[in-house]
Amino acid sequence: MSVRKTALIASASAIALLSVPAFAEETAQPSDPIVVTGIRASIERAIEIKKVSDQNIDAISATDIGKLPDKNVADALQRLPGINTSSAASGEGGFDENDRVSIRGTSPSLSSVTVDGHTISTGDWFILSQFSTVGRSISFDLLPSEIIETAVVSKTQNAGLLEGGVTGTIDIQTRSPLALKGLTIEGSLQGAYNSNTKKAKPQINGLIGWRNDADTFGFIAQGFYEQRSVRRYGQETLGYTAITAAMPIGAAHPSLIGVQAPTLIGSALFDQTKKRAGGFGAVEWKASDKARFKLSGFYSHLDATNANNNYMYWGSNELNNNLPTAYTVANNTLTSATWPALNAAGKPVNGVVVDNIVRPNASAQSWYVNLDGTFEPTDKLTITTQLGYTHGIGDTPTEPAFEVMGGPGISYAPSGNGWAVKPTTLNPASADGLANDWAWNETFKSVDHEIWGKVDAKLQIDQGPFRSVDFGVRLAQHERKVDGWDRGCSLGANGQCWGSPALPFSATNPVAYPAAFNANALGIPGLLLPIAGNPDKIVAILNGITDGVHGPISSIVQPQNYYWPGSMKVRETNAEGFVMAHVGGEGWRGNVGVRLANTSENVFANGTNPVGADAVKVTTSAFGNYYINHIKQNYLNVLPSINLTFDVAQSVQLRVSAAETMSRPDFSALGGTVSLTDSTLTGNGGNPNLKPVKAAVFDGALEWYYAKGALAGISVFHDELQSYVTYGTASAVYYSEFYKGNKTYLVTSPYNTTGELSGVELQVQQQIGHGFGFQANGTWVTGHDAEGNPLVGTSKLTYNLVGYYDKGPLSARVAYTYRSHYFVGLDRSSAQSQDNYGTLDASINFKVTPNLTFNLDAVNITNNKLKYYAETKAQPRAVYINGTNVFFGARFRF
Repeated sequence: MSVRKTALIASASAIALLSVPAFAEETAQPSDPIVVTGIRASIERAIEIKKVSDQNIDAISATDIGKLPDKNVADALQRLPGINTSSAASGEGGFDENDRVSIRGTSPSLSSVTVDGHTISTGDWFILSQFSTVGRSISFDLLPSEIIETAVVSKTQNAGLLEGGVTGTIDIQTRSPLALKGLTIEGSLQGAYNSNTKKAKPQINGLIGWRNDADTFGFIAQGFYEQRSVRRYGQETLGYTAITAAMPIGAAHPSLIGVQAPTLIGSALFDQTKKRAGGFGAVEWKASDKARFKLSGFYSHLDATNANNNYMYWGSNELNNNLPTAYTVANNTLTSATWPALNAAGKPVNGVVVDNIVRPNASAQSWYVNLDGTFEPTDKLTITTQLGYTHGIGDTPTEPAFEVMGGPGISYAPSGNGWAVKPTTLNPASADGLANDWAWNETFKSVDHEIWGKVDAKLQIDQGPFRSVDFGVRLAQHERKVDGWDRGCSLGANGQCWGSPALPFSATNPVAYPAAFNANALGIPGLLLPIAGNPDKIVAILNGITDGVHGPISSIVQPQNYYWPGSMKVRETNAEGFVMAHVGGEGWRGNVGVRLANTSENVFANGTNPVGADAVKVTTSAFGNYYINHIKQNYLNVLPSINLTFDVAQSVQLRVSAAETMSRPDFSALGGTVSLTDSTLTGNGGNPNLKPVKAAVFDGALEWYYAKGALAGISVFHDELQSYVTYGTASAVYYSEFYKGNKTYLVTSPYNTTGELSGVELQVQQQIGHGFGFQANGTWVTGHDAEGNPLVGTSKLTYNLVGYYDKGPLSARVAYTYRSHYFVGLDRSSAQSQDNYGTLDASINFKVTPNLTFNLDAVNITNNKLKYYAETKAQPRAVYINGTNVFFGARFRF
């Protein structure tokens, strides 16, 4: 293993970078407030948490979140140095609310997320995320920012932290009832407006808490109900394929073999109403000076009903059945093609396919209950216990979908941010010439739950450099189960399966996309402006099928329709133990320890071939015979760590850290689930033989706390990824009900390799005076796997610039966040990267009385476009606009 010692040595010479002037604080006048509150107070608190820590951390406080224009925890965390967020988990495209969080240029799968030190199960509302590879962390869609007191990001590992984060751990810390001041009542009433939908939705939060005068008993009860309207305009290129000799274009023009060509180019309209409701509660009891208990619970349910429409150029059908009359090639890409209505055999080749998909009552939920106990049997021994259970569900109860095809004769060419697509025999604003080729309904549910218990102890020693010793054990059992049912058919004019002639598109009562879906908005001259079927009519058509096998979900859920490629079960048992010494002396402190983590996995994966003697064959599925394979794995990880902090000068700290870390594979990846796309014969799959990602991580940091509420710092880090997970493609044969036979699909799956990651973080926070201040941070990262490919999630540059004013009744903040392009992974066997992206957000708060504050928050003020591309920027994958979100209302506190 190569250890780059320069990573730690470099920090010793970083003092020169920290020469930031300490602006004098304004002189307090008799009318000035003596107690600092609001934004300034939250920044000072976060800095103090970082300063006194034994290791490299960053933090945000509850007051800080309340002042940011952020509506979930992920949005708030992205303001910290080295923290990246993404708004898509599994090919659903980018949205307006961040959903996953990663640390220092890695995949979200390599970051661990806990609540008060314990795990939390998750659910995802998007159907592909319910059975595809999305990581183990919770969907932050379920976490409103109001529920937390502090969020601490540990960028280095210690033995006492729950393992699972290769690059760090995010711990969301909730409020303590005994920290309240008597009776506390808080609440907010807001409206949430989206510029795309032109709708405002209500958002209500309320909290009541109480602590008795004896400081021995308290409780908190908090509830939230938040609606948001979502409308996303976009153009999507759903994959590229290499031209082969078997294709007419490859046979006629052998020089084009290997050139990449787009398979589907769609005008995409997504509509959704989100309703997030739930609450948090805690009861805390100080039974005596030697015993304390805290019982806490959380519940969040997200209703995410949505309709997804895509009017697409059907490139894969043209490539396999037609020969273009004209084309252009650039950067190994078929950048334009004109396809005739009839192929060489005189047969019409359809160039258009349209999907209208409705997902009524799609939802996600997560909840937990946890009991913490603290006991002090002696003055030198403290014992803490934890017992809890968490449960998460991602549910698509029904997905009525209607697909039509037609339109022989079509062309496409590059234009602005995407492609100009021009049918020659169809009018995209009319339903004429389009008829049903497939209609389906399906349901998927993922259930994720864990039960855990742990006992930790701290023994005060105070002998020489040893201050205390922590030790403990933890046992957890986790299960993730996914079940799906699916069936489709082509519909005749009578609305029943396999009839002829086909049911026309006009039966869905289609209407034009909204006027705001236009070429100027997306930056695509010549953008195809189509129509979409009415969601209620599509639901009625599917529910009107009466053969007992297709159509309504009551007919879909039966053994022959069980969709085994997307179903799986994983049971995992984790037994852990650790010992860690807190050490220190004059001018230095730290910890050193080791954590043992034993993992036992039982994977029940479905496949076309048997694995092992106990494989169970199933012959009842319409999707072909399959085997339920029981795959067992067991591994023990020894994870040493050391964190040292030195006071090298007044208010200057030097931190050095080293550790072995690990992240377990994603449950859905272990389950080997597969999502197949018939129209392009591609898919995304898992790998039940994945090993955990292990890494040797090294960190050095220099921090200068040069004034109150001020900080300048630099961190350097290097990670040796010993079993990194990347993605590749392979051919696999599956039965296709659409084609009524076995077909070979090109399937993307994860596999283990190695890699490395290095980077540097810079941050400055400064109160200028007269109520003004600023925060600035930036992170530069470079990384690659063993083959030299980019690591998933690695943006070379990210930075945040924040300016604020906080004095008297008025506080305001403007925040700009930028993230350079990064590799997302492979989707439908094609590379996908997100392009450079920056957002400008702002908030303003005016305190009318000590108890009442009016607020106005704006997110994505400039309505920036989210752009994705494949291997190069000459191969666009998608461009989206989600609109600007504005939140307005009032907060009160008594």
